[in-house]
Order: sequence, then structure tokens, then C-alpha cells
Amino acid sequence: MDLLIDLFLRRLLINFFGKHARFLFFKAIGKPKTMAYLTAETSKDDYFFISQHMSNTLVGLLVIIGLSFGIAYIGFTYFNWDQ
Repeated sequence: MDLLIDLFLRRLLINFFGKHARFLFFKAIGKPKTMAYLTAETSKDDYFFISQHMSNTLVGLLVIIGLSFGIAYIGFTYFNWDQ
């Protein structure tokens, strides 16, 4: 069960949101990067791979936390979940 949670949360959600949020951020500031660059698929340098993965993970966690707070705020404000 822990393996399924680990695969779902870390690999799918966090990497997905982190990778796509960074892609959209770089595109918005006018310095677009490719998905291959953001995932370090073509790099043979381990440090570059680790740095890209850690950046994707950090950004993905921030996005997940922001979405969670946003959904909770909307739920408690507009749908009265606290009653």
C-alpha cells in the first residue's frame, strides 16, 4: 500500500505539477524550456538530473499545498463545510 501511495503522490502528482508549473513559468517569463530539459531526460550529468528532479519536486509540493489550501478555502467560505 505504501508503494502505491508513493508512486501516486510523488511520481505522478508532484512531478506532473512541478514539471508543468515550471514549464508554464519559463514560458510566461519569455524563456521557454523543453520538457526534456525540465526532466533532464537527455542529460548524462547526475548533478543536473538531481537538480532538475529536486526543483520539480519542490515546485510540485508547493503547487499541491496551494491547491489544497485553495480548495479548503473555497469549501469553507462558499459551501459551509464547517457546519
